Amino acid sequence: MRYIRLYIFLVLGFILCTNYTSFSQNYSSRIAIVGNSFDNKTFTKKEIHSIFKGNKNYWDNGNSVSIVLVLSDEDEKSKYVAEQIYNKSVLSVKKYWLGLVFQGRFEAPVFVSNNEEVLEVLKNNRGAIGILVDYKEELDSKSLLNILD
Repeated sequence: MRYIRLYIFLVLGFILCTNYTSFSQNYSSRIAIVGNSFDNKTFTKKEIHSIFKGNKNYWDNGNSVSIVLVLSDEDEKSKYVAEQIYNKSVLSVKKYWLGLVFQGRFEAPVFVSNNEEVLEVLKNNRGAIGILVDYKEELDSKSLLNILD
């Protein structure tokens, strides 16, 4: 038991001592939130919902918020994201974003069809935040974000 505590302490110490510009951590058992180039690395679930609903246009460091969603068709992963983040159907989420864009309140999110596309968009866009669903590969340590309950 003592060795487990020491191991956890060392791992946490290592994580706290390293400085990353992007991040991700499990939001639920199936969802991981990933981001690139913004200062705050810890969010509550309420803050995540607010961000993904277009209530924040700029990060504290001045980068504009760019949302990336796996929301291609009525597939199972898209339905799960729509339900977990928006509490809506996939079609209703698309209509929601269409309304925000036409009102001029937010830039349109980038809708992609798989996790690899989410990571590619994140890699190339400062201030991007996205959702991975059922992602089985190990994430680069530069992609980790903390979600508090």
